[in-house]
Amino acid sequence: MKQNKTIFLKLIPIMFFVIGISGKAQFSSVTETSISNNNLKIDLSFDEEIFSVTGCTTPSCIEITDFNVTLSGGNATLASNTPITITKLGNYNFIPQWNTYDPTQTNPNANREPNDSGTEDYAQHEVSGQLNDFSENQRLNGVLEIIEPIARTIAGYNYITSYPSDGSACAHSYYRSTTANGWNSEKLKAQNAGGDLLVYNSPEEFAHMIPAFNANGPTGVGNTWIGLSQDRTAADYEERVQVGGVWPFPITNGGWYWDDGTPMDNSGSKLKYQITIALNGIADGDELVSVNPVTGPASVFNCAGVAAINQTNGANQVYLNDKLDPYIVSSSISDDNTTVRVVFNETIFTDAASNPMLNTDFELFLVQNGSVASLSSINPSSIINYGNRIFDLILPMIGLPMSGKEVLTVLPALGGVFDAASNTASSTQINNIVGFNPPKTGPIYLSNIYKTSTVSGTLAVASETFLCDGITFNNYNQAYHDGVIFEPQVGNYLLYNKNYSYPSILIQGSDFGYFHLRGFDRILEVRKSDGLIVAKYSCL
Repeated sequence: MKQNKTIFLKLIPIMFFVIGISGKAQFSSVTETSISNNNLKIDLSFDEEIFSVTGCTTPSCIEITDFNVTLSGGNATLASNTPITITKLGNYNFIPQWNTYDPTQTNPNANREPNDSGTEDYAQHEVSGQLNDFSENQRLNGVLEIIEPIARTIAGYNYITSYPSDGSACAHSYYRSTTANGWNSEKLKAQNAGGDLLVYNSPEEFAHMIPAFNANGPTGVGNTWIGLSQDRTAADYEERVQVGGVWPFPITNGGWYWDDGTPMDNSGSKLKYQITIALNGIADGDELVSVNPVTGPASVFNCAGVAAINQTNGANQVYLNDKLDPYIVSSSISDDNTTVRVVFNETIFTDAASNPMLNTDFELFLVQNGSVASLSSINPSSIINYGNRIFDLILPMIGLPMSGKEVLTVLPALGGVFDAASNTASSTQINNIVGFNPPKTGPIYLSNIYKTSTVSGTLAVASETFLCDGITFNNYNQAYHDGVIFEPQVGNYLLYNKNYSYPSILIQGSDFGYFHLRGFDRILEVRKSDGLIVAKYSCL
């Protein structure tokens, strides 16, 4: 729902203010806070190493309990104020791990991988520890990585190892799938098991795995899928082709990214930690997430042992992406059944470029329920746009008269209605059905001086000289009826201001009323409870 929202937060370097000797010491300035497209991963970049204990000589790891997450505004809420996971992202160059990587280029076959031989967009972890690009139709086992220190039994997997192997809370455990499938199937299987495909975040992690666990066997990572793939939509995407029989060198990133969003060559990146969060509901883009170190007691320190405190400059905040599809909040029909007003929860457009809506962006479906009225088109004849959120749809009615029993359903055209974040409206809606109003014929004028009876058919017309002749011209109320001819007939219903916004007096009660009908010199017998005309008498 958030549109053109200017976020000054990312322009200000984020700082953890700490208590030092001078009282003004600072450390670990976060230069960027970003969020993944699916709103589940938040990256925090620091300007120096951070630790969970005072002093940097003792090995330690940053844990989920070292940070607190809060959210304000919007539609979604946090399932937990503690991150679900936290990972230190890699900032090294993994490109030399491609198979036959050879900076000397002494033969034409040097540096032939990756070579995109048949849309090969997924990384195979070879027994040698090197990488090869494979296509989705290859069938390999996947390597599951879960952020937990203790091995456990997971259906469909064999345990391989954990790193670091000191049992620290931030250790990752690795498992080899017992099935062989395409890359996407193995990735989904890993996610369903509570983790993801293996991502190498440091040279130390790779050195722990290779060569000790590089076998092509039940407890090895050889000949497997890992969490590395080629994004053909990335700005740095390119495929390598031979030039003069020689593979080009050096090898570029080429659109290859780890599943945590980092490129293969991430050596120029600052220190980053990635947290994952869990949400309740669907984000509309107005949710502001703040990430702060836990301060009671202090949980994050720099190498000098200075503790971080809550940040106040806002650069530790990021807005969630709008993932809420636009939807109809209300629909109503005009008194004369010619126009339907549709109100959406947010501004909508005919395309992702925010162009105004067209009449073909709405579809109409009419249930006649015995009526002869119908639609001449599935689309409105035209639309009136009020600020890209409220729309009056002019109905293409034919086959009149309408009976008032018709029911109309309004739907956004499938794939044709977008919000500012390019979310598309669903073809399944609520609040999009309206019933037609009964026909409104008139105005007619009924005397406001009338007789009442608890029994129908008791009027003696010959004795009603006053009701027929004695009422002055001004003693009449305006009304309408649902008949198709101007003079109301027995079986028609009188329509009062409970249905329409015109002046009249509502007759109430459970008995019968006798009213003079001005202009026709008739007396109408009306059932007061619902306005049904049960009899009509001619004045003598």
